[in-house]
Amino acid sequence: MNFKNVKLVVSDMDGTLLHSDYSINPEFFNIYEKLKSLGISFSVASGRQYYSLLKIFDSIKNDIYFIAENGGNLVYCGKTLITREINQDLISEVIKLCVPISGAEVLLCGIKSAYASKSAPEFAEHIKQYYPKNKVLSSLSEPLEDEIVKIAIYNREGVENSVYPIVSYLNKEYNVKISGKHWVDISLKNSNKGEALKEVQKRLNISKEETMVFGDYLNDEEMMHEAFYSFAMENAHPDLKKSANFETVSNDQDGVLKILQEVIRQNS
Repeated sequence: MNFKNVKLVVSDMDGTLLHSDYSINPEFFNIYEKLKSLGISFSVASGRQYYSLLKIFDSIKNDIYFIAENGGNLVYCGKTLITREINQDLISEVIKLCVPISGAEVLLCGIKSAYASKSAPEFAEHIKQYYPKNKVLSSLSEPLEDEIVKIAIYNREGVENSVYPIVSYLNKEYNVKISGKHWVDISLKNSNKGEALKEVQKRLNISKEETMVFGDYLNDEEMMHEAFYSFAMENAHPDLKKSANFETVSNDQDGVLKILQEVIRQNS
């Protein structure tokens, strides 16, 4: 495969660039420096909070674009470029829908912080990996001095057959995505990784034909359509593989790095 046209690389995190134990291969940062020297830009695109991504990429934070909260928050050089705020009516509706679902927990994802209910302390502990800035509230109906860009619903038993069928009707007006085995994310229709990627491409003057993306779950689907070099991981959801043009080996086999090493080889 010819990678000589690649000018921008965009990667999802969990299940893609990160190993299953949430670690990143330190070799990534050497590869990144080689890409940079070749004039190839890099962006991370994740359902994670910006502050979670910042911890991982602190050493290169002023060089890369951060597509956080599935595109609800786009940040470059510490400056917020895009915020896709949802309304209180949607928040209230989702909370009501989730109350009867056994094991379901709701997380409100804002620009300043994420917000969980004190009724589930073990859930508040679980989210720290993805949302290091978080607050526990007595009620999620409390007024917040923040812009909520995403509602994330967690179910330890899995969401595809429990949470998703209950909230999927919201897809008519909003963006409802299964973002992992245990997560469903709800946001505005134009709040997705693909729309945020378009903004990055516009700012860098880079086309779809010059863009390479990597992902593993259904919240990566829109950005697959914004790149010719669209790669699904071997461990990806079957439906995401249908949206991707290519496939690479699993996250635990460093599938992203293997492709990037070939990009560097061809462009050196």
